[in-house]
Amino acid sequence: MSADAASTNIQCPSCGAGLKFDPSLQGFQCEYCGSKHGIKTEAAQAKEKDLNAAPKERGWDAKTESLNCNQCGATVSITGTSTGQCPYCGSNFVKVPKPRTDLIRPEDMIPFKLDKNKAEALFDDWIGKGWFRPSDLKNLKKLENIKGVYVPFWTYDCNTHSTWTADAGYYYYETEHYTVHVNGKTEHRSRQVRKVRWVPASGQRFGFYDDVLIVASKGLDRSMVEKIYPYRLGELVTYKPEFLTGWMAEEYSIDVKTGWTLAQDKVMGSERSMCSRDVPGDTQRNLRVNTNFSNMTYKHVLLPLWIASYKYKEKLFHFMVNGQTGKVEGQKPWSVIKITLFVIAMTLLAAGIGVGLYLLSFYGYI
Repeated sequence: MSADAASTNIQCPSCGAGLKFDPSLQGFQCEYCGSKHGIKTEAAQAKEKDLNAAPKERGWDAKTESLNCNQCGATVSITGTSTGQCPYCGSNFVKVPKPRTDLIRPEDMIPFKLDKNKAEALFDDWIGKGWFRPSDLKNLKKLENIKGVYVPFWTYDCNTHSTWTADAGYYYYETEHYTVHVNGKTEHRSRQVRKVRWVPASGQRFGFYDDVLIVASKGLDRSMVEKIYPYRLGELVTYKPEFLTGWMAEEYSIDVKTGWTLAQDKVMGSERSMCSRDVPGDTQRNLRVNTNFSNMTYKHVLLPLWIASYKYKEKLFHFMVNGQTGKVEGQKPWSVIKITLFVIAMTLLAAGIGVGLYLLSFYGYI
């Protein structure tokens, strides 16, 4: 896994102490003199870049210090120190002398809206839920290693033109005659049998996709990240390094071209679903879809994510909080005892119902 990060130091104009971006203020408050300082935000403008054109802005536009994780290979930055804990695996960092300067600079970002206390409160509420989970999970409080990270994402826009062919099936019914033997007598009966008439079908559709979101980190579980969607991308603001003060910001490890391949897969899946709905008739088979793309553009954005891990009986589990909306997702252990008791209870219930039905039948009640 490859990742990198940026951070920048900002000093308090009143006393010279170092400042950290505060999500509750959407600015800074000096912890020494108490003075508050805002950040002038600018709503993000439509600055999509041609996917086939070379980007001009490179690097973080800020002084950076990169730190590399010995265990998982992630590279992040922590302001003012060269050691810390990896937000992904919890191991120690070693300093990397020369951070990369050829990175595509983020155009836009969403600053953190939730602070650490709120993220921990969401964990406390989440960890205790679930009947089939171990009861003592509720004792896991106040994660010590929860980290706020600006995670890199690509967003893609494109136009699509899809053509499709399929066999459209129409239901019809035929009367089928058959015989049965009842009490030694032959009876002639009939029934309606459903059949399908297959007819070739074809069509086309045009589409536009806006802000197809692809996480650009290899260190995160992609399926878990997608479960804390959506991010409200209408709240994007123009990237400013001041927002990174005191926070970690990961370098993308999935480049823009690879990200586009992943975005194409998402779009083609969506196109296939919509083309399937366009097929006439009652059922279908042999659907084939061909999708062409045009006007492909992208943006590089940073989105806020609280990342944590916790141990339960020496096994590591991961937890995430959307740093904008507070939506949570994570891994929890199962309680083998509770699941076993539930299965036993359901088996006994089913057996009891079976015995009851047998007795009712035996005595002629049913």
